[in-house]
Amino acid sequence: LLDGTPRGSRILDLGAGNGWMSYRLARAGYRPCAVDLITNDRDGLGAARHYQTYLPKRFPCFQAEISRLPFADEQFDAAVFNASFHYAEDYEASLREAMRCVKAGGMVIISDTPWYAREESGRQMLAERRAAFLQSHGTAADSIATLGYLTDERLRRMEDALSIHWNVHRPWYGLRWVMRPLVAKLRGRREPSKFRLYVARKVG
Repeated sequence: LLDGTPRGSRILDLGAGNGWMSYRLARAGYRPCAVDLITNDRDGLGAARHYQTYLPKRFPCFQAEISRLPFADEQFDAAVFNASFHYAEDYEASLREAMRCVKAGGMVIISDTPWYAREESGRQMLAERRAAFLQSHGTAADSIATLGYLTDERLRRMEDALSIHWNVHRPWYGLRWVMRPLVAKLRGRREPSKFRLYVARKVG
């Protein structure tokens, strides 16, 4: 994930949730900084205090929107959106902020955000989630319009807008995972999401 980024580097963990990624980065010898809007003790930044016992020094946590970060330019060696980029309301603004905070030559990584070959599949997935939430809770889901998923077209738009290039990594999850699209097609279901790693370097 951070190939070529030396230990001790400053890593911006965007949409950090309970700080799990920052904890793992700290254990690996990096200097993470966790950012999220949610600060409760269950699944927000407040829960990061539980890692204190296992670390020589607690990593810093900041409450902020990922599209409006409270940091000066080029403070970090890398920025990571781990299972969080699809919650952005404006993906270009959020990516631009991450790039602003990263040093020249540093990288921005998007991981664990669903990707679909077809825009329609992504819209269908969001509709299914809204319907499931309504059935479970008896009320509509949050009205904030989030990204929700990636497509090749959305990735190209970000490349054009920010003059970057995505390096796409396709992890191997096993044969069963590879067969998911075929199984979904045979059962008349929408295409399943895929999860890839997207890495862009900041040009000096």
